[in-house]
Amino acid sequence: MGSRADPGFDPWRSIMGFTLRDGISFCRVGDRIIFLDIVADRYFCLSPDAEHSFRALAEWGTPPPDDVHLQGLLARGLLMASAAPEAPAACRPIVMPQTSILDLDLPLPAFAETTSALCCLAASRVRLKMAGLGRTLSWLSTRKSRLPTSRAPPEEQIERIMAGFVSAAHLASQIDLCLANSIAVASRMIAKGMRPDVVLGVQLGPFSAHCWVQHDDRLVNDRVDMVRTFTPILVL
Repeated sequence: MGSRADPGFDPWRSIMGFTLRDGISFCRVGDRIIFLDIVADRYFCLSPDAEHSFRALAEWGTPPPDDVHLQGLLARGLLMASAAPEAPAACRPIVMPQTSILDLDLPLPAFAETTSALCCLAASRVRLKMAGLGRTLSWLSTRKSRLPTSRAPPEEQIERIMAGFVSAAHLASQIDLCLANSIAVASRMIAKGMRPDVVLGVQLGPFSAHCWVQHDDRLVNDRVDMVRTFTPILVL
């Protein structure tokens, strides 16, 4: 049997499968694959040849023998070798929302909810700037995981929270801050014992990214027409 000291030893043969490095997710948009690296806070695509090899791996689950492109992805740290027969999986599917809380007649915002929304918005922007995307999402995920899985909260509770954020939007700039705003909304909902999903989505032609919060199949902080063209690349 070969060993690492044996010139005939081929470590590639011991690899049964591959996994993505922690912090990397991907989705298929049309005929392309888009990746998100939350540690580096960037979206990217592979070269056509490397994408072809990765697609074969993800769809068929077995690495092509001596594939130089997969070796390159290993060297870059995008893929991690595994002794188990596994393959990278795309972002988990979700039920795309058909209705939005914002389409309802929200109650008059309570002063406490508006104040809480402003605090959450400020805190999420500072956290993203100081800790980065990866650590911020990890912090949010940890908080959510500590909550028990229970029945859905009364919709009126979500409406009261969003009434506060709508009121806060008149006092704080909301331009191009869908990520920080979604983290703020999700953080407030988690503080109230809810388990919302934070969804990061992408689209091509041209490329753009978006982020929103949904609770089960109900969109919380955006309009359905604004998110329907995006493909989820990460669901937290």
